[in-house]
Order: sequence, then structure tokens, then C-alpha cells
Amino acid sequence: MVGENIVSFSKIDSTNMYAKNNLDKLPSGTVVWALSQTSGYGRHNSFWYSNTGGLWFSIVFKPSLIREPNEYTKVVSVAVAETMIKMGINSVGIKWPNDVFIGKKKVAGILTEAIFSGISVNAIVVGVGINVNNELPEEIRQIAISLGMVINKHISLEMLLDKVLKRVEFLRKNYLIRGKNRYLTRRWKKYLAFAEKDEITVSLPSGEKITGIINSITPSSLCLEREDGEILKINSGEILL
Repeated sequence: MVGENIVSFSKIDSTNMYAKNNLDKLPSGTVVWALSQTSGYGRHNSFWYSNTGGLWFSIVFKPSLIREPNEYTKVVSVAVAETMIKMGINSVGIKWPNDVFIGKKKVAGILTEAIFSGISVNAIVVGVGINVNNELPEEIRQIAISLGMVINKHISLEMLLDKVLKRVEFLRKNYLIRGKNRYLTRRWKKYLAFAEKDEITVSLPSGEKITGIINSITPSSLCLEREDGEILKINSGEILL
């Protein structure tokens, strides 16, 4: 059960790093939670500001059946989005590949890492960072927001963590364990800020910008149809707002 075992720290380098380094002694469903991180990271090892006041945690999954990391990205991103919506927050959306936005500003990021034993997935660690009561650095205030700023009051981190974890467990039990993956995908797509048939521009890691219409989309890739009809599969990039 997700959240039955919680390992907490006042400060740590990274909850994902701790989870990966201690997999042998962490049962499936364990949550690693820290009040602050000194080396929090996102995709491509980008630095994630993780100062006190935000909610920074990782969930360890050791699946026996569903071993596809994308499914856990869907579960957690939907859980985070739905928790915010239930708090009365409007304009919540999932922005491909792993961000949760309120309007046009990022409020949360999700990082899914698969740990292999040979060619088999041994465990999946999903890291979550949510801006809650933390002060945002000046350099990201134009593109980021916190829940506290939206609802204009202090939010209990314990309460928020509990709500998110209960939502994760609900989705895991009702979709993954029951093999209803396509229904989970439908639920995930409902919250996408950009979905199939939308025209978008994606900035690739190389710096190249590509514009096209979304032909298909999953947590790990999207296919863009360019003006000349070419279908281009993109595994890594940033959708420009």
C-alpha cells in the first residue's frame, strides 16, 4: 500500500537518490519525504529548487505485474492534478512530458526512474516536487507558481501529502492492479494541457524548435505531424507556451 511506510528527513540531497540507493531495504509503496533537498533534480539532471515549504517526495514501486514506467507516471501525475482540483484550484493541467501547471505556470514536476536488474525492471521510483508554501527564486517567478500563492493561505504539507498518496493508491488499485490501463490513459489525457490534434512548438535538447500537430502522445513520447506531412517522433523536449 502506497504511504504505509514513510521515511522522512528534514534535509537530504535527493529523495529519488536515497530511494534508489536503499532499494533493498525499502518495501514497495515506501515514500521518502524531505522538507528540503540540496540536490533535487528533474529530467536531464536539471536542478530543481527544493527549499523548505515545498512538498518533495519519492514513491518506491516494486511491481510484480505492470512494469511499464509510463503507467506510474500517469498514476502519479493524475493523482497530483486531481488533488489540486479537489482543493478548488482551477486551470490545472498536465503538460507533457512530466509537469503539472496552473494556467501557464509550473506548480509541480514528476520524475520517473526505472531501476533494472539485467534487462528486467526491478523497481520504479517516482519523484514528485510540488511548490506549496516555499518562496520561489526570482529567476523562475515568471514561469512557476506555488499552491500557497494561488489560494492565498498556508497549506499543511502533511495534509497535502496524505491526499496525494491516497489518490495514488486509489488509481493504482483501480487501474493498474485491475489491468485497466487504457482507462487510466483516458483519464490522463483528460487533463493534458495539449492533446492530440493540437498544434504546438517543441524545443528539442539540441535547441531546434519544431512545430506540428500532435498525432499521438504518451508520457514518454509524442508524434508530431509537420506541415509537409512528415510524422516525427519526439522522446525528449519542452512544449513552448
